[in-house]
Amino acid sequence: MSESKILGIRSSSKEIRYAILEKKTDSTIVFTNRETENKLVYPASLYQIDVKLKWLRDELHRIFRQNSNITQVVIKTNEFGIIENKATRKSTYADAIIICVAVELQIPVSCKLYSQIGSNSKGCETLVQKRGFHTKKYWDTKIADAILAALSEL
Repeated sequence: MSESKILGIRSSSKEIRYAILEKKTDSTIVFTNRETENKLVYPASLYQIDVKLKWLRDELHRIFRQNSNITQVVIKTNEFGIIENKATRKSTYADAIIICVAVELQIPVSCKLYSQIGSNSKGCETLVQKRGFHTKKYWDTKIADAILAALSEL
């Protein structure tokens, strides 16, 4: 039985990384999608941002259908002060879609910065590895951000 199940997400202009962490009643934390799907890559055939965001919305609904007991969504959002460019704008649009889907499904959602998840861009991978939550495939800063975002609520 689980106490809570948190979906941590980190968006970028090319992909969305996500971690589903479940806190069991005995207080153990399980990274439920560690070795399964934890990366959504925008299909190469999708060029327009509106079409990409529609695809993302559909994928998020699929993830929520497959994991109907998610109790909260936590987004690791872009840091303030970063120079805005096309890539950061696209990831901000993706974050907005994530927020809208969570609200639509009546799942609490929050956005966090590094200072709120206890790390920084240089140290997040190491911190996650020390806690034993790293992935074997596609390990990078983005999935570490998603894991730390989820952990911040457990």
